[in-house]
Amino acid sequence: MTLTARILLAIAWVLVAIVLAMLFSGCSTAPPVIETVIVEKPVPVPCRIPPIARPPFEVDRVSPTDDMVTINRALRAEIEQRRGYEIKLEAGVKACQ
Repeated sequence: MTLTARILLAIAWVLVAIVLAMLFSGCSTAPPVIETVIVEKPVPVPCRIPPIARPPFEVDRVSPTDDMVTINRALRAEIEQRRGYEIKLEAGVKACQ
């Protein structure tokens, strides 16, 4: 065997050793572990409630020329009307949360 044939044979053996080393090193690693992670993230949802109509308040019907008793009754009635209206509005806001 000539010198160049021996060098080529040695290079071939080195290449075979490198390829085998690469193949075996690829097999020795464990497969990656796949984990499912649950991410809780708030998602905006459009609120679809019917619009709450503003009731006609008693004070809107009273004129400044009415007597004090009529104005006072209208103001007291308006307090109760506003409470009912606020309850409906709060219920609408709570339904959207």
